[in-house]
Amino acid sequence: MSVMTREQNERLVRTGPGTPMGRFFRSYWIPAMLSERLPQRDGPPIRIRLLGEDLVAFRDTDGRVGLMDEFCPHRRASLFYGRNEQCGLRCVFHGWKFDAAGKLIDTPTEMNPDFGATVQVTAYPTREAGGIVWTYMGKEAAPPPFPDWLFTHLPETQRFAWHYNAPFNYLQAVEADIDISHPAFLHGTIGKAPIDRSRAAMAADPQPKAFTREEPFGLMTVWGWETDDPARSLVWVDPYVVPCHTIVPAGRTLMRYIWHAWVPRDDESHWLYYIHFDPELVGGPDERRALEETYGHDLIDPENDYRSRASLENLHFVDRELQRTESFSGIRGIAAQDIAVLESMGPIIDRTREHVGSKDYLVIRLRKYLLDLLDRQDAGDPLPGLNGEVARDIDSRMVIVPTSTSFEEVLGRREWTWGDVDKAA
Repeated sequence: MSVMTREQNERLVRTGPGTPMGRFFRSYWIPAMLSERLPQRDGPPIRIRLLGEDLVAFRDTDGRVGLMDEFCPHRRASLFYGRNEQCGLRCVFHGWKFDAAGKLIDTPTEMNPDFGATVQVTAYPTREAGGIVWTYMGKEAAPPPFPDWLFTHLPETQRFAWHYNAPFNYLQAVEADIDISHPAFLHGTIGKAPIDRSRAAMAADPQPKAFTREEPFGLMTVWGWETDDPARSLVWVDPYVVPCHTIVPAGRTLMRYIWHAWVPRDDESHWLYYIHFDPELVGGPDERRALEETYGHDLIDPENDYRSRASLENLHFVDRELQRTESFSGIRGIAAQDIAVLESMGPIIDRTREHVGSKDYLVIRLRKYLLDLLDRQDAGDPLPGLNGEVARDIDSRMVIVPTSTSFEEVLGRREWTWGDVDKAA
């Protein structure tokens, strides 16, 4: 199979202002940070880096979240040191004050009361939903409809949220998430029984089948494994949603679903989001601890800008004895395993040096799809997923079906919600 050219690779991995992929991301509402990072009104502002831009965020007196250029337009002092007070962020250098929309509302050193009428710091609209502060960084005066994700309608007891500052390009992570054959190896076990029948199927069948089709929200991907019963197959319905999301039917703990986002900080790092949720389950402290242990979320260090404590410097805490006896990778945690191998590739993969195979089908399909979307964008054609209503009812599930069942039939049978199903039902 053909590999990407250097020009194609550059087109997909560069996301700063003025780049094709940067324009693509800026067409959508994207996660900016977890709401928990701004816990109080008039609290300290924080720095945040998104799409190559250095920004500052704060929660004002009325609870609104401001997200704006870190640097004051007066003399370019950092607003991170600013005073968050009385519905605005005031620069400590000369006292200029900006509201949450970026409007300059006070210039105490200026004689002319109209001086600030034409001055405004670059600011982006925000909205909070599902424990996340979202932003729209595009140029349109009116943002697109807000994405109506299912998890944003659930109470906090039915979702748990984490995010990582991951030191490599976003595309490496998106590709890994839809890489159909890696779970059997990277996330596999040795010398002990799989946790359930689904994991047993993945371990026993290293050559799963794949199917994809274009949808209004992006790409629907479907994965299929043989099970220990020749008459039954395991099928995952795992959508990729533009610009940077998947909904994974994980099922490793009580909460069955994971909503992912991979939002570029810049070309060599991104924000990785894990939202674990279940519309039919109320989680508690035991479930949260199980998620931290299973995925390695307890490795996140909020004091180090949410980077993982596991890194190349400490070899991601790889345990060679664990690797020999229990774990294929020797690394604890699903997320930690992914981060280890993706960081090992370097900040940006040189995809011209790859040798992709038949089981890289979904990765190849994703690359072609994204390149096609950038061509559509250049031509002025509409992009998918900008109708906010499309997000709520996106299909994601794990079912065990008769082997004769086609992937198209699985997609058509939404009543097959989870686990073993009876085709005759």
